[in-house]
Amino acid sequence: MLRIISLVQKNELWFYAFLILVALWYIRAIWNAQYMFRISAYGLERETARIARARALSMLVLVFASVSLVYLTARHFSAYIISSITDEATPMVILLTSEPTSTPDVAIVLPGQPTPTLSVSATPLFASTLLPPGGVGCTNSLARITSPLPGAVLSGFVEVQGVANIPNLAFYVLEISTLGSNWLNIYTDNQPVDGGVLGNWDSGLYSPGDYSFRLVVHETSGAFVAPCTIPITIGAGP
Repeated sequence: MLRIISLVQKNELWFYAFLILVALWYIRAIWNAQYMFRISAYGLERETARIARARALSMLVLVFASVSLVYLTARHFSAYIISSITDEATPMVILLTSEPTSTPDVAIVLPGQPTPTLSVSATPLFASTLLPPGGVGCTNSLARITSPLPGAVLSGFVEVQGVANIPNLAFYVLEISTLGSNWLNIYTDNQPVDGGVLGNWDSGLYSPGDYSFRLVVHETSGAFVAPCTIPITIGAGP
């Protein structure tokens, strides 16, 4: 049913055009039958013309009825039928919820703060990721930090120096973390650096405390060399 309604709606004008042509055909048939009825001298010919006229008139009435049906289908019946089908097809949705459960406590860790270690006790135990005093992964002469030194106490704006000059260099990033896993990007560049300034960042944006700081150099293939990671401390400022 919906396909028929859609067909009538899309081709409504073509249906009208076709039915008008059919109506003109039967009007012409009625005129011819009427003409033959007038000029016929014999009763049989006049009866044949009368039957032809009646048949053409009946078909003309049917054509006009078809025009009305197309109009009603395209303009009235379609909206009613589609609305009825849509209402019947709309399922009743019943939302079932389980018994309310307690919301677990969420610990928000900011840079510079130790991470809570969950345990069965109500009091969280804090543990930070420790780095060797000299850092790790800084032996690559093509991807390393030369300043600040491992264990440096920093404040204010910090100028980071080093080397990021591997073959097929795509870009490098400077990152900071308190936990060794939640690394935050503080600087990115795609220009090679050979013993110069890698970037600058404002240590005053972070709370005083111990941090891990690293350089990650990426290749164009998507791989990256072992990061140069050093421990640093952000002081309370001047």
